[in-house]
Amino acid sequence: MTRRSRIALIATAAFMSVCIARAQAQEQNWPTRTIHFVNPSAAGGGADILIRFLASKVQALAGVPVVVENKTGANANLATEIVVGSKPDGYTVLFNSSSAVIANPFVMKDLNYDPDKDLAPVASVFNMGLAFAVPPKTPANNLQEFVEYLKKKKTPILYGVPVVSVLGASALFQEMSKTTGTQVNYKTMADALKDISGGDIDFGFIDATLGVANAKSGRIKVFGVSPPARLPSAPNVPTLAEAGLPGYSYVNFWAAWMPAGSPPQAIAKLQRWLNEVCNTQEAKDFFLAQSVEVAPSSAAKLRDMMKEHHQLWVGLAKAANIKPQ
Repeated sequence: MTRRSRIALIATAAFMSVCIARAQAQEQNWPTRTIHFVNPSAAGGGADILIRFLASKVQALAGVPVVVENKTGANANLATEIVVGSKPDGYTVLFNSSSAVIANPFVMKDLNYDPDKDLAPVASVFNMGLAFAVPPKTPANNLQEFVEYLKKKKTPILYGVPVVSVLGASALFQEMSKTTGTQVNYKTMADALKDISGGDIDFGFIDATLGVANAKSGRIKVFGVSPPARLPSAPNVPTLAEAGLPGYSYVNFWAAWMPAGSPPQAIAKLQRWLNEVCNTQEAKDFFLAQSVEVAPSSAAKLRDMMKEHHQLWVGLAKAANIKPQ
């Protein structure tokens, strides 16, 4: 090796060392610029309200702007694909439901990502139950009467499916109630709610936040909620298990993910901040008012929760003959 070659090699090595040192410093100092929370729900919807609350609180802790971006469509899959395809630098964060992230492979063909390989768990943030809603003029006053009404109905049974979590909850309902209906797809919960209220479809699962509020106004009837325990914000509304389907339980947890390969320091910091926010009394009260339960976790716990939800969907897909389309 010539002297000139040795000098060039030493200079290259020094330059690479500087670059690595700078990259490590940037990771340690994360965040230094705007963080983007990518959210699949429509602006103003139940989940969107909660994510914007979290963003405002994380912004105060991080000392940089935190922007919420609504990316609706494709069973909440569009938001996930955007995050998976983004640079893994800690500045793009997915907030999505467990069903949308974990169940999409069961219902959609040719996905461009693998949730286990392409997403890095950060933390779970809240559990969002679903309300079982029917039109206000439905000739039934409780779940048992409604199931009998469906079984005697002469015309086709129609139910709304705006997101994959509702598909799962509906499949479980039909399996346990021994009824069969035809799904009507919607882009948003609000669209499904409109047709339930108008009597265009027979029933639908909608976010508990929307369901409880609209039941109080008389826009719909709610015969039960999907979690195994009653909602503290609506203690008079029974669970579906109590209302006539013993053992029924479907809980949709929402969580934060970054693209795989994101800096561990960024994941750890955001996890800590989200847990700190969720454990405040202000957050607990705010989420309770929206009929939602805060449920912060570690990244490791979120990974375990993903595995459990996957197994739930293995059973649902088999029982309801759900296939990717």
